[in-house]
Amino acid sequence: MTDVVFIGPSLPADEVGRLLPDAVVLPPVAHGDLLRLDVGPGDRVLVVDGFFLQHPPVRHREILDLLDRGVTVAGAASMGALRAAELWPFGMRGVGEVFQLYRDGVVTGDDEVAVVHGPAEEGHRTLSEPLVNIRVELRRAVAAGVLGQAEATLLLDVARDLPFRRRSYRALERTAPPGAAAVVDRFLTWRRHDPWDAKGADARLLLSMAAADAPELCPAHAGDQPIDNLHTRFLDSWRSRFAGKQVGGHWVSDRDAAAVLMLLHPEAPAWHRRGVLAGLAEVDIADPAVEERAHQAARERGLTGTAPGGWDWLTDRERGIGDREAVLRVLVRAFGTTPYRSLALWMVAAPLRTPALLAAARQVAATAASLNETLVPRTTGHRRPGGRLHFRTEVVDECFARLWGCDADGLESAAWDRGFDGLASFRFAAEPLVAYVKAFGAPRLPAVAQGAQEDIPAGCTARVG
Repeated sequence: MTDVVFIGPSLPADEVGRLLPDAVVLPPVAHGDLLRLDVGPGDRVLVVDGFFLQHPPVRHREILDLLDRGVTVAGAASMGALRAAELWPFGMRGVGEVFQLYRDGVVTGDDEVAVVHGPAEEGHRTLSEPLVNIRVELRRAVAAGVLGQAEATLLLDVARDLPFRRRSYRALERTAPPGAAAVVDRFLTWRRHDPWDAKGADARLLLSMAAADAPELCPAHAGDQPIDNLHTRFLDSWRSRFAGKQVGGHWVSDRDAAAVLMLLHPEAPAWHRRGVLAGLAEVDIADPAVEERAHQAARERGLTGTAPGGWDWLTDRERGIGDREAVLRVLVRAFGTTPYRSLALWMVAAPLRTPALLAAARQVAATAASLNETLVPRTTGHRRPGGRLHFRTEVVDECFARLWGCDADGLESAAWDRGFDGLASFRFAAEPLVAYVKAFGAPRLPAVAQGAQEDIPAGCTARVG
């Protein structure tokens, strides 16, 4: 069993090692971090802290994905408490007082657990006080008879009005109304003798329960609400963007591997064509009559090569091809292309997703990344769709037009036939591979298994030349 702990300002990392010695300790969780984990049934992911301002926060669907795979996911103290309060009906386990406050609706604001903290090199040292800690301290002061309920409510309102970056007991003292000075002084004097860190206490509780194999920390089961409609295009896209493997010192995402296969495997257009047509005709990709079945399905729906919108997917030089081929090309391009941001590994035809091919594609992507880091000057500015890291647009186009054996006018249709929705998406995927192609030419990726190759009709390629 593997325990993975995401933690930051709530508790020092060395204390995590003392409470749960064999845990894998990672920084506060952010969007995509859970998708990178190599965990499965029997493993536990313990979420304490998480980013929400510096980086996009962890998404609910990422947690649901782990739960659906049989992984125990539990949270406490900070982001973990917040997400557990939102997902406990589905099997995420929550621990501690902060979780209970959120679950019961006493606390509703995300900012209550927010803190300003230093970098990881400084141990995520806290530079502000979370409102939930102040809230719990005020509740304890009322229980101890130090404050009345009305006095505690007044001080809580003062603290809530402070921006989360400025919240502290000193700021509470400075900003309280003059008439409440005696109340603040009484509260802070008591607290100096009996301080309590609610978030830290909850984090220790979670880790102690994990160390003791507490039965409360169990995977989602039949008593929890079923997780429906989990696998969406969003989750697939996130998984392709963040999931992957470490190769040669580089993290190669599933999306990187997919781009290599779609752009550089010589059989990619033929298999992409067969895969899209097979899906539309609802037959197996190995069906030798897949094109005829897809064409028949199109005819039954009244689709011809000259149907409205069909010409948008055909180049000027393709206008003279027969109606059957025009229909097939339109089908492949209209239903089988995607923008780069939505590119997912499952969109690559199944025969190209064998372990051997994926391993080879990841190696190409890692080698390309090394070349880009060490040999190629980097352009200025942020990378964005249509933008370049190292090479100008015309260099990208020229490199791949030569590789694919087409001219500039045929480049967009060649990109369509490999699954990209246009030149912008193609260029964004292709640019990181230009240095590799210039240095080594086309990679020698393994061919599709012989049995599968025999199912491809002779000359069945969607490339336009």
